[in-house]
Amino acid sequence: MIRYLDATGRGPVHLFGNSLGGAVTTRVAAVRPDLVSTLTLVSPALPELRVQRTAVPTGLLAVPGIAPLFTRITREWTAEQRVRGVMQLCYGDPARVTPEGFRHAVQEMERRMRLPYFWDAMARSARGLVSAYLLGGQQGLWRQAERVLAPTLLVYGGRDQLVGFRMAQRSARAFRDCRLVTLPDAGHVAMMEYPGTVALAFRELLADATESVVEGILVCRARRALRVRPPVPVGRPPPRT
Repeated sequence: MIRYLDATGRGPVHLFGNSLGGAVTTRVAAVRPDLVSTLTLVSPALPELRVQRTAVPTGLLAVPGIAPLFTRITREWTAEQRVRGVMQLCYGDPARVTPEGFRHAVQEMERRMRLPYFWDAMARSARGLVSAYLLGGQQGLWRQAERVLAPTLLVYGGRDQLVGFRMAQRSARAFRDCRLVTLPDAGHVAMMEYPGTVALAFRELLADATESVVEGILVCRARRALRVRPPVPVGRPPPRT
């Protein structure tokens, strides 16, 4: 992501991250603050000491050989079955998914399953997540969260089966300039379950961040004006007689 933003010259940008994407964008904001205007994290995958049992199967994909085994076991599963399983895991209330949304999700699942690298990508993502959990010192995600300078919006769901709801308060303490939105009935993908609520929270973050930037520009201009103001001539005292 950093290479992409550097190559395109598009920074600073407003970064959004959900789950593993939240861990990635947190690291980007910490190591390259010049590239990030604001940071919005929905159920970010930050390390937990007590991982939820419902999240363990996802982490097991990181174990060598598990992904091929799972592929064989689930060979007969249809795309519809896979999507229903994902929605049961990720949504606080799967009934919120519209028939159209479910149909599009099935089409996307069918497309992904045709990709020869689908399971390899899933396994690599799981390994990346586990590796991020195990990093310590200054490279640890919690330490990096403390270094984030960008205004940050945190969104957590009370029914999240992958990221513990209890992590909301710890995250709010870690990010120095943040606001926290908790949605008791949301699961792991609040931006899909309650898009209007999340969008409104982001617009408020954006408005406040923009206002702060404008104020900063005005202050800088005022300071420059004071520095370049010509000195007031002071008359010399009359010579002593």
